[in-house]
Amino acid sequence: MDVRQARPTDAPLVLALALDDAAQIVTGPALNVRPPLTRLISHIAFPLAGPGRTWVARNGADTGILEAQPRQFVIGWDVTRLAIRGNVDRILAPLLHAATSHLQSRGVPRLFARCPSRQRDLLSRLDFLTLAREYVLLGPANHIRTESGLHIDSRYRMPHDAWPLHQLESETTPALVRQLEGLTSSDWSYKSRDRSDIVVEQGGRIVAWVGYGARITYGHVRLGMLVHPDFKDLAQELIRHALDHAPPNTRFVARVREYHVETLQAMREAGFETVAEEVLMVKHAGVEVVPEARGRLRLGRVPSIQGVNSQLKEPRPLTSDRALVKL
Repeated sequence: MDVRQARPTDAPLVLALALDDAAQIVTGPALNVRPPLTRLISHIAFPLAGPGRTWVARNGADTGILEAQPRQFVIGWDVTRLAIRGNVDRILAPLLHAATSHLQSRGVPRLFARCPSRQRDLLSRLDFLTLAREYVLLGPANHIRTESGLHIDSRYRMPHDAWPLHQLESETTPALVRQLEGLTSSDWSYKSRDRSDIVVEQGGRIVAWVGYGARITYGHVRLGMLVHPDFKDLAQELIRHALDHAPPNTRFVARVREYHVETLQAMREAGFETVAEEVLMVKHAGVEVVPEARGRLRLGRVPSIQGVNSQLKEPRPLTSDRALVKL
């Protein structure tokens, strides 16, 4: 079994596996979109140039590749591509061991992966834990514009909304997922120029958000939404507004997790259909504890100090009568 990081000489094997539909186990997070081949080629040509890594495994006719990328604001990596041709059980475990060993050496405790539901048991046997189920929804093809108005408290997103949006995400996310994924306000600090963001603010806090317009592929545009459960009626208004302002000849693609019940229900009522189900999983890589270098205590020689003669001479006896004290 040969398992190592990809080299320039592995380019034919890596590209062949990346283009083999039957070999894919984990692919990109977007609908009909795989991770860019340009990034994979750069990993092969310059293995240490970028932040991500690619591993290859060979065992006779059985081959496999695993590509992983570090998350932007979280101490964790994502498996962005996992493809195996041949005996999966023989190749998968060594590939994952190589990846987790690399993470351990970098002090990274977690490895995330999104896989189709049918591959869930395959990763579970290798200590991957299920965090949440995600649904990929495709918007209606022929939407009739209604030009419906937004809520009176709606407005465009502003730079200072990063922290309130993080609070909204935290309130609608289970504690375990929030802890393992390490949600921070930094996730909301970057705003895409191609995306329009609408927020609804009530009582001094943001209770709903919708973002749309970022193109995935030709004909598909990304849609994202968060709604607080106490304000679920806002979901329909935000979806109708997004559909009314969708680019021509495009369909929205949304990725919604199972615990965002209000968003799922509103999208399905608006004509969105579920086209894929995936499972977000995590594997705890563990962190190697580097033994602390303990310095030996060295005592320098201290010059000896000769003792001082501290003997006191006895006082002379008082012979004068004046020195006597009469009682």
